[in-house]
Amino acid sequence: MFVGLKIITIFAACSNMNERPKIRKKVENNEFLQLKNMNDTEIKEWQTQSVKHKVAMVLIMDGVSFSYTEEDGIVFTAPECYVARLIRRMMSCYGCSVRPKINEVK
Repeated sequence: MFVGLKIITIFAACSNMNERPKIRKKVENNEFLQLKNMNDTEIKEWQTQSVKHKVAMVLIMDGVSFSYTEEDGIVFTAPECYVARLIRRMMSCYGCSVRPKINEVK
C-alpha cells in the first residue's frame, strides 16, 4: 500500500494540472533596459560616504565603475535618474533604514 501511494504522488507531481502558471513581464517596463539608452541624459559624477558596502555591492551588480578612497568615499559616474532609482532600491530592497546621502561632485 505504501508503494502505491508513492506512485500516485509522483504522478501528481508530474501532472500538468499542478504546474505553476508562468508570469511574464513586459520588456518595455524594465527600468534597467531603459538605462542602457542614456544618450539623452547628462552623466554626472557622484560621491557617497554612507552605507559604502551596500552601495558598492549594488554598483558592482549593475556594472557601474567606481573608485574608493578614504577621503572621498565611493565616487562613480551615472545619470541623475539612475542615482534616484539607486537610493530607492537601497531603501526598499537592501535594508537601508536611513536614506543614503549621494552627492554630486562639483
